Amino acid sequence: MFTRLCLNKFLVFFVLFVVNTSYANNFIAEYKVSTTGIKIGNFSWSLNINENIFQTEINLKNSGIFSPLYKFEGSYLSTGIIENSIFKTQNYQQFWKTKKKTKIVKMSFDDYLIELKQEPKEEETARVNLENLYLYFDPITSFINILNGQNEARTIDGRRIYRLKKNEDEEGSIVLKIEDYVNIWADHKRNDLKKIEFFIGDEFLPYEILIHFKERVFRLERI
Repeated sequence: MFTRLCLNKFLVFFVLFVVNTSYANNFIAEYKVSTTGIKIGNFSWSLNINENIFQTEINLKNSGIFSPLYKFEGSYLSTGIIENSIFKTQNYQQFWKTKKKTKIVKMSFDDYLIELKQEPKEEETARVNLENLYLYFDPITSFINILNGQNEARTIDGRRIYRLKKNEDEEGSIVLKIEDYVNIWADHKRNDLKKIEFFIGDEFLPYEILIHFKERVFRLERI
């Protein structure tokens, strides 16, 4: 156990060293998405780094025997800069579509959130002073910062703000707890996302991800 843990830490250190010092790096991972043992979709995650500029993208689409019943697709794109080993979002776009709705979110950042747009347009008044959100990141960039060694990441996804808090176990997994959760557009603190687990091997992007949502666990296994 000790030898494996030390080896994993060395490999993670090596990957982070390469990420932070080389001219360009490209990472991509493909995952199978399942719940209760049934495949429901495919998930891809890419990260491209060129000097101090990065672009990261996630794409998600239904697949499997239940595709005719549960149709969904999503794409999430974030671009920004790297300063002092911190990935900082500059522009973020989110597209999510099901049978019943299509949702688009666009955000722009400097060190503060400077713009948030949604389609369809949100009619509620924000219950958070959006202009005061300093060093908040979109969800994908927050994940990357955690993988890159940060212990926490303040996050905004267009509907909620929260803090991802990292815990590590001896098996090499990273457990992200959701803290300081606030719903921007509704007067309640209900949070269906319980926690996220990343299982790290010898590559920067995880080989497995567990998303604990409501009473279900969604498993993303690298293929």
